[in-house]
Amino acid sequence: MNSHTKPRVVFLGNHTVGVRTLEVLDEHADLAAVVAHPDDPEDGVVYESVAQWAVRRGIPCVRAAGRDARLREFVELHEPALLWIADYRYLLPADLLALAPRGAVNLHPSLLPAYRGRAPLNWAILNGETELGLSAHFVDAGADTGDLIEQRRFELRDDQDVGDALALLYPLYAELTRDVLRQFERGRVRRRPQDASRASEFPRRRPADGEIDWTRDARSVHNLVRAVAWPYPGAFCEHAGRRLRVWKSRVLDEPAGAAPGTLLSARPNELVFACGRGRLRVLAWTYESGADALRRAA
Repeated sequence: MNSHTKPRVVFLGNHTVGVRTLEVLDEHADLAAVVAHPDDPEDGVVYESVAQWAVRRGIPCVRAAGRDARLREFVELHEPALLWIADYRYLLPADLLALAPRGAVNLHPSLLPAYRGRAPLNWAILNGETELGLSAHFVDAGADTGDLIEQRRFELRDDQDVGDALALLYPLYAELTRDVLRQFERGRVRRRPQDASRASEFPRRRPADGEIDWTRDARSVHNLVRAVAWPYPGAFCEHAGRRLRVWKSRVLDEPAGAAPGTLLSARPNELVFACGRGRLRVLAWTYESGADALRRAA
């Protein structure tokens, strides 16, 4: 590929971050084809749909997992110089990566080498991180281990949750894609190895992992609430014979004064629970039965 030419790209990805990335690729690259996840019930409901985006624009699209035989055939057919990946959950086999002579770029929502693996944004918030980010890196045989190209950082306050983090991330996917594409167009792509001594890796998370352990300190429970708030399934516990989902909270540093999980007070706009250390003020909640409307603090 000559300098200052648009690279021919096949995109693999999902959800709103994928659509934000595609919008830039469509304008600033030769976007040949799109690979979306196999049927995803969140498409077009909770998140924007990569597959629907491609269909509306008449761009060839297939839904396929990483080792689906159709995937290699589809990518080979469209002869990419470069693969571009955002929220594609499957590792790509070496023979598929070899089809793109300029390599494969992945956008990973953490400051690599920290938080490799699944659900990096949720894990970072759960662990109380205040600086989050997005990394563009080359794909190699490992999981999020390839050379770094560029990163973007942003701050997340204690009163912000994963939904706020996503709102801050979405424009960064577009910004980082645009910046890295320019490097490919110029034929000079910055790259540096990741520092393996600073690496951390976390597993996938499931809805059941949102269960509240009231014996933890209030700060830990609050971070769980923040980490799995909408559009994720929410933190939950059993209370008064019903499943209570907690969507928004604040930490009260006052002594619990009661057994963990005890409801200390209830008002129309808040519940206060005892934790192993401190108290949790719940400001938005629902009951799974649907009998109670969403309550929000004024």
